[in-house]
Amino acid sequence: GTADQLISSKDEADRLVRLLPQAEKLRVPEAGHFVLDENVNLTEAILYSKLDPLKFKETKKPYDPIVDWKPPPAHILEQTLNSSVKQLEDAFSPVWISTNDQGERTMGLDNVPRDVGPVLFVSNHQLLGVDLSFLVAKLYKSGIVVRGLGHPVIFEGFSNPSFDSSSLRRSDELGRVPGLKASTSTSPDNFQQFGAVMVTPRNFYRLMQTGQNALLFPGGVREVFHGRNESYQIFWPEKVDFVRTAARFNATIVPISAVGMADSFNILLDSSEVLDIPILGQRAKEFARNITAARFDVENEDENFLAPLVAPGIPSRNYFIFGKPLNTTDLDPRDKDACQKAYLQVQEEMRKGFEDILEARKKDTFRDGGPRLAYERLTGRQAPTFSIEDVNNH
Repeated sequence: GTADQLISSKDEADRLVRLLPQAEKLRVPEAGHFVLDENVNLTEAILYSKLDPLKFKETKKPYDPIVDWKPPPAHILEQTLNSSVKQLEDAFSPVWISTNDQGERTMGLDNVPRDVGPVLFVSNHQLLGVDLSFLVAKLYKSGIVVRGLGHPVIFEGFSNPSFDSSSLRRSDELGRVPGLKASTSTSPDNFQQFGAVMVTPRNFYRLMQTGQNALLFPGGVREVFHGRNESYQIFWPEKVDFVRTAARFNATIVPISAVGMADSFNILLDSSEVLDIPILGQRAKEFARNITAARFDVENEDENFLAPLVAPGIPSRNYFIFGKPLNTTDLDPRDKDACQKAYLQVQEEMRKGFEDILEARKKDTFRDGGPRLAYERLTGRQAPTFSIEDVNNH
């Protein structure tokens, strides 16, 4: 147990691992000296360890996270939705809007395409990515299973060189460390359990190839760690590869415009300003250099995986517009000009969503956290927002 106050369990585990061949250690977060409770499955931990008593590794087909993954069971979904996700929803009271093929918007996600082959959801990355959990949760609650494409740091950790090889590693098949109960927090294990895979060209290609829905943030780290005056802007690469891959498998592309999170924090220092701080800036550079870049054609040090220095403010309401779907059935993936045009069309639809939300939310009496939180606590229901006509008349 990592919180063992009786003896130094961590040091003893390290000593035993050095002495015993094939030994591995299982660290139980926040547990004391007595760790074998309902949160620990010792049998499972042994079966997935180096001991491999039932010869799992010899007899079992290697787990493929693209085709072998299954959605989390109902009780895990319910636990997650009612714990960490609900806390975020209570704080930010998100408003959901979707757009049909004619460009008309309605409240809710009824207009989001279903059963039309793979759907690629393409969204801007809001500040710090705080909204990711309730965005994915909303899709799940709407009956839309989606596979997120996440940054390598989610799967590899923040510092690969310091990885402790003697610890029992997370299982891709289980989506968590064997022997430990599934988390309901927004942890890396939880992201994998809900279908997230590392963002690589091959993983994206295979998701589209196998007809699965995917969620992509083309702006990546640049957007999620944006600066003071860069809210609700698009920072996408020039390459249009995701459009070409989507077109190859006749996917429908749905742009998502997300607004609100940048207004919930006060940016004290931009990422570039953090680098200028004596001593701390140099350490930050070294830290960022050890983070694997999300894009295969970008060096680690060029991605600048470094968050701005922020102070939390009163939670501002979040708004999501699922834009007009773009069907790629008639789009030739070999036609670079046509794919470029579609790429710009997706960006334009997303920018239109930003503009419409920013204008319409001026009429939202409960945009700011104080009055909204008070209203929702007193009434037990979500505070009203602007009329749907306010985003259909722009």
